[in-house]
Amino acid sequence: MPKKIHRRGPSVFHKKRHPVLKALGWILLAALVVVVGYFTAKYMMENFRPDTPDTSSEPGSTTTTAPTTTPTTGATTEPPAGEVSVDGTVRAFYLPVEQLGDTQALQATLEQAREAGFNAVLFDLKDENGTLHYQSATSLAQQAQTTAEDAYTMAELKQALGVMKENGFAAIPRLYAFQDPEAPFYLASAKITLESAPGLTWLDNSKEKGGKPWLNPYAPDAHAYIIGLAEELAGAGFPAIMLDGVQFPNQTSSAYYGTSELTSLSQQEVLAKFVADLTDAVGSGCRVMQTMPGLSAFGEGTAPFGGNPVTFGAATVSPVLIPSTLGDTLHAGEETLSDPAGQPYDAVRLSASQVNLRLELMAEDERPAMMPWIGGDGYTASQIREEIRALTDVLGDEASYILYSRDGSYDFAALQ
Repeated sequence: MPKKIHRRGPSVFHKKRHPVLKALGWILLAALVVVVGYFTAKYMMENFRPDTPDTSSEPGSTTTTAPTTTPTTGATTEPPAGEVSVDGTVRAFYLPVEQLGDTQALQATLEQAREAGFNAVLFDLKDENGTLHYQSATSLAQQAQTTAEDAYTMAELKQALGVMKENGFAAIPRLYAFQDPEAPFYLASAKITLESAPGLTWLDNSKEKGGKPWLNPYAPDAHAYIIGLAEELAGAGFPAIMLDGVQFPNQTSSAYYGTSELTSLSQQEVLAKFVADLTDAVGSGCRVMQTMPGLSAFGEGTAPFGGNPVTFGAATVSPVLIPSTLGDTLHAGEETLSDPAGQPYDAVRLSASQVNLRLELMAEDERPAMMPWIGGDGYTASQIREEIRALTDVLGDEASYILYSRDGSYDFAALQ
């Protein structure tokens, strides 16, 4: 009778009957483990990532191992090397425009000014006489025929701009707006005319007494003329534009403003619209500044503006706080100062305080920065430092300002 075989399953080997097969099986198993282990380890090493979220699709991600930082709300971007942000502290000095042409002399002036703490230069490209000091390509500027014979070409202007940027200075050109006694003779559609004879040019006084014409704040072409200049300069790389003469004449008897789409606005509204439209035209890369008499900035003599000019919407307002312009007696709040010109510290402190109080009445998101003018003519370096101290006492150590000397003569070494 044959012997019955009991099968226990495929994993059980009979020790005595299959010794070679058993050894071969162990060899094959060991080889398999080695191969699998090698490729598993290789895969894990090539695809290993730290236990952190994947940010490869997030803006600003980088393959560098340098640490990154997340900007906080309200953080400002630092300007490129060689440039000054006009959104921060700006300490400017006025320079006659003809001094931009000699780049070597300009370089020397900037080096001295930098040692004294200045970082911006202000100069006129359209002055109070209506004269253009650069060759504008805009059609209305060419029609106005007020370009100076020695006006800079755009290339020359950019060269001066380059020198200032390389030395860490912001270049701020000033443009007089509606206060313009020359362009009205050639821009008929942009001038104030005579009420009794709309075809004739209106003057702000009799001709015998030196009466002058004005550009019409209610004329669209007057707006377009100035906005075109500002847009052209912003396109050339200027970081800011200073507006002056954004006002009506001091007296408007017999003046006729026409019937444009702007005449339904009040004087304050049409001037604010001009500033807003110019701001839109130059874009976010060019800061719009506006200057005005110091007294009007804190509520006196505002008739030519139809209201307080600090409310027109410029990003920076520059009231003229030069003591000699503040009258024989300065009234600021409950304080009265006799002979402001003879007391520069007190004159600047009182007037700056008064303007600052007016700005604080505005909503915070509508409140402009303040960069006042202070006087250099007729004052010693010590007195100029007193004016600056008055501003820092009121506005803080980071106060901005413009130092004015009509001929551009400054003792920078003494101001250090």
